[in-house]
Amino acid sequence: MSLLEVSNLRVHGPARTLVHGISFSVAPGERLGLVGESGSGKSLTAMSVVGLLAHGLRAEGSVLLGGHQVIGQPDRALVPLRGSVAAVVFQDPRSALDPLMRLGEQLAQPIRRRARREGRTLSSAELRAEQLRWLDRVSIAEPERILHSWPHEVSGGQRQRIAIAMALACGPRLLIADEPTTALDVTTQAEVLELLDDLARDEGLALLFISHDLPVVARITERVIVMQHGRAVEEGPVNQVFSYPQDGYTRGLVAAARQLELAVRGMR
Repeated sequence: MSLLEVSNLRVHGPARTLVHGISFSVAPGERLGLVGESGSGKSLTAMSVVGLLAHGLRAEGSVLLGGHQVIGQPDRALVPLRGSVAAVVFQDPRSALDPLMRLGEQLAQPIRRRARREGRTLSSAELRAEQLRWLDRVSIAEPERILHSWPHEVSGGQRQRIAIAMALACGPRLLIADEPTTALDVTTQAEVLELLDDLARDEGLALLFISHDLPVVARITERVIVMQHGRAVEEGPVNQVFSYPQDGYTRGLVAAARQLELAVRGMR
């Protein structure tokens, strides 16, 4: 049974249709990449999965998340699915963190929420142990200092690691990573990608990974859908699609990625 089943998904804006009838599924433990240039509809598709489209956008079709229909449901009906079934890591961790709340309390919220869902009551000591455990899982140094810090007092890479810890502390079965390394420097990007790869494997998570970076998608996913202007133009095993692209748009993306790689090698 698929953990996520998307059928004929369409996303409409005020003046035009932005996503045109995309369909795909994600099985438990599977890794699917959505790739394409900015404006291709990949992030809109991902946000439709958890009912987080911006005001003024409207989704049609069918999205079954953990067996529950997302399209057409009020937000209050989707809240129980967020965290327990699917969690999101956003491009900019500042969008997931409250600037007016210390990081320790922000991490405590999903930990408490999961405990309530599982019928557990956490003491203060148990909560602190869980906070430290999750910071250790995402390789955060100086955890006690981090717990007492405000978001602006830590680096972008640390903020993203904390956002990942918050997402996974909920106990999801599907992790949606929407351009999770774009706002980071190159060295930190590599560290966060390795972290996501390890955590998804260790936690047995399905992964929906959104990116415009083909080498990154090739590294972290098994299957890929290439999107252009809100349509899926090609899909299949990632090695097959990137090695033997059939669609002209995909061929262009692959050629550009190879040229960039050669240019970077020439600078070394």
